[in-house]
Amino acid sequence: MGEDAGGEEKMRSFISMDIKSKSILDKIEIFQKKLKNSACPMKTVERENLHLTLKFLGEINESSYKRIVGSLEPTLKEFSTFEVNLRGTGFFPSISNLRVIWVGMNAPEIVYIQREIENTVNSMGFTEDKKFVPHLTVSRVKSALNKKSLLNVLDEFKDYDFGSELISGINFKKSTLTPEGPIYETLKEFKLKTV
Repeated sequence: MGEDAGGEEKMRSFISMDIKSKSILDKIEIFQKKLKNSACPMKTVERENLHLTLKFLGEINESSYKRIVGSLEPTLKEFSTFEVNLRGTGFFPSISNLRVIWVGMNAPEIVYIQREIENTVNSMGFTEDKKFVPHLTVSRVKSALNKKSLLNVLDEFKDYDFGSELISGINFKKSTLTPEGPIYETLKEFKLKTV
């Protein structure tokens, strides 16, 4: 956290959809263990930090936070709760430069909600993200060592069904970077309409 020219504290923040289902998280943990067993150097994402980033906002101050919340609230409360299926695994950006390992998140609503958030914050001067692909980052690869055995694990889980969860809210989160890894704190939950 730094300060901007106006003397306001800044915070690193993003808007996310969180996965809370114990059975899904347990299955992801098994997948992460298998990834680690491939002996490819990587850092797995802690269970409590697993989320889908809908929009990364970077460093913002309190007044920007209030403006964003005020603009998103009426938009997001028009969306209803929906089911998301977590299925299949993959990686970014390419097989020759494997950096991020993910679990797929399938629900058309995610794309609509992300587009609304993107349009709202872009109108406030935030830059547009690159093409949005709904995914849950589970691990970050540090080097190509033992890549073949890592690819075997990914192949084993490529169509694996991790389960489904009802999404009832979208979260505005603050991220504090520490040597042990990031600490996420929910500042605001936008509740979706129950159907």
